[in-house]
Amino acid sequence: MNPEIPSEIPSELVHRIDQYEAWQRETIRRHGWALQAVLGDADGPPFVYTVGLSGFDHPELIVFAVNQATAARALNRLGEYVRLGGRLGPGDTVGLPEGLVSLLAFPDSADWLLGANRLYRVPGGPPVEALLVVPEEGYAEEAGEDLPCRFCG
Repeated sequence: MNPEIPSEIPSELVHRIDQYEAWQRETIRRHGWALQAVLGDADGPPFVYTVGLSGFDHPELIVFAVNQATAARALNRLGEYVRLGGRLGPGDTVGLPEGLVSLLAFPDSADWLLGANRLYRVPGGPPVEALLVVPEEGYAEEAGEDLPCRFCG
């Protein structure tokens, strides 16, 4: 069990958290990164980010306000580029089969990329570096609905 999980959390939820963390570690081990989707609500838009590109000494990636399928396709294509040795940086524009994406500096990942910071932030150090992925006008969106976390209930 994760020592960061408070003991007052019901055991069923602790079990789900453990399952999710095991899935995430296995996915990162197998592919180099995992994707973390966050559903939008009244306080903010939906977003998806990578967890694991820090292991390649590369900034994590985050994309807002597109559906999960579109975000996953773009982030996985960019993640594969990084895994093969590519480097992405602020100001880059990348052509993907679905269209162009621009990359911008994402100044403070601590409040947004919680999973990436939990795994890769050096204790007492700054938050992990991140790049904002911005699909350009005309970027082809994938069909699909956003789905809740399968481990969350």
